[in-house]
Amino acid sequence: MVLRQRRRLDVSEDGSSGQWRVAKFAAVVSRLMLFTAACLVWSSSADADYALFDVPGTRLRLLIEGQTVFNAGGTITLKHPRGTLYFSRNDLKIVRTKNRRAIFGRKSRELLTEKSVDNYLELANWALEHGMLKECKSLLSSAWKADPSDKKIQKLAGLMQYINRTVPSDPDSEAKLRDLVGGSRMVISRSKHFALLHDPKTQLDPVTKKTRAQMRLDLMETVYESYFLAFALRGFYLRPPTKPLNVVLFSEHKNFILMEKRLEMGLRQVAGFYLPKENAAFFYDSGTTEGFLQLKRLSDDLNKQVEAAKRIRAPGTGDLVRFSKTLALLVDIQRESEDVATVSHEAVHQLAANTGLFPRDAIFIRWIHEGLASFFESAKMARWSGVGVVDSNRIDYYRALEGDPQRGSIEFIVSDLGFVVETVLGNQLPAYGQAWALTHFLFQKRFDGLIQFYGKTRSLPPDTPPREKAEKLLEIFDECFGDRVKLELEWRRYMRTLRTDIERLAEDSK
Repeated sequence: MVLRQRRRLDVSEDGSSGQWRVAKFAAVVSRLMLFTAACLVWSSSADADYALFDVPGTRLRLLIEGQTVFNAGGTITLKHPRGTLYFSRNDLKIVRTKNRRAIFGRKSRELLTEKSVDNYLELANWALEHGMLKECKSLLSSAWKADPSDKKIQKLAGLMQYINRTVPSDPDSEAKLRDLVGGSRMVISRSKHFALLHDPKTQLDPVTKKTRAQMRLDLMETVYESYFLAFALRGFYLRPPTKPLNVVLFSEHKNFILMEKRLEMGLRQVAGFYLPKENAAFFYDSGTTEGFLQLKRLSDDLNKQVEAAKRIRAPGTGDLVRFSKTLALLVDIQRESEDVATVSHEAVHQLAANTGLFPRDAIFIRWIHEGLASFFESAKMARWSGVGVVDSNRIDYYRALEGDPQRGSIEFIVSDLGFVVETVLGNQLPAYGQAWALTHFLFQKRFDGLIQFYGKTRSLPPDTPPREKAEKLLEIFDECFGDRVKLELEWRRYMRTLRTDIERLAEDSK
């Protein structure tokens, strides 16, 4: 969510619906605590990497990546990077797929039978879209070695030199940010391109062995590099910022809310926001919302039951221990997933404003801003999942209006009326779905026209009245893409063939 200073918006969701999801999760955990697993006697590995867990009694679906093992007695063990979880077989829907690294290896063997620059770049783009940034950069290095005289790889090598440099610190802007948030006791942590103002907590994450501030900086740097490479691999080179991008991370949700009230934004239930005027993004640790705190209290209560069961050597104690660990891990995974999705979304707002794509003083066109941020937003998988993720939530919200001749039309989206109308109707998520869907199509299939459209919209005066703004946007859109009816038919065909990333990986495994 990108906001203009003092611009009051009535927003119930920021596109991630994080707090609603957590609250629903908390409401049914007591029911899930009735779960008991059968003893683990015999097991066999399944070639599955993704599990969908529908929380009973809610619309909450958790996507969990890991290696599954089917056990005798109808149970499943799932080994996630953050720990091992235990489920009843009826609780999960397993999507069978090869590990993405195995798929990457197969594609490498297929594409690189001829080690040309174009083949390296095609594979690099696949790696980038699937969250394999390290492999993407390695392929760019191999492409350079294959033909250092190639113009495309020369430009990419020049870009990598720029984005690998550490920008100098900016004490003045950091001081202004500290003054804005009243953060005299907060500390600054820096990475190559970001300055993060945060509370001085030094507790290390048990898996990454890093503080949450360090984890957020690592994630933002990953988004930073992926953002530039996504454009560059399509032949468009953005201007890297020369100063650090300022970010505030509150360790407590209540302090984030106080900040929002102080700025008089009039927002509700947002997970993060970016202020163009101050050029700063604001987040909080999602594990400190009331929903997550309620889950933690339930988890603590369960741990007490576990200890009591151990003392009296009660039957089924082992099953209770396993469920206790599963519950704690589910909370941990959900917490990190919410943070990753929110940070990746808002980081793109900030990057777009600082790389000349959508200048901070230019006209505010919401579907453009939110469409691009949603395109880059990571899936809720407790890690960076890549560029152009096809998330089931996004595509479902697109489909909700696909058959609506007005609210689902290109004309309605491009004129920037979607968010206005959906706000009045009480739910902005369909507007996010439409903006994401049109941006996804244009970015993947009409990239040059999209860049031209972005450039032409920057000429509109920031104070253009809404009706004139809508007319001008449609006029510019038609200049860049031609016949709108033909384009809409092409878009619909594209969306009908679009599959979620999990479905694609499953098909790639065959």
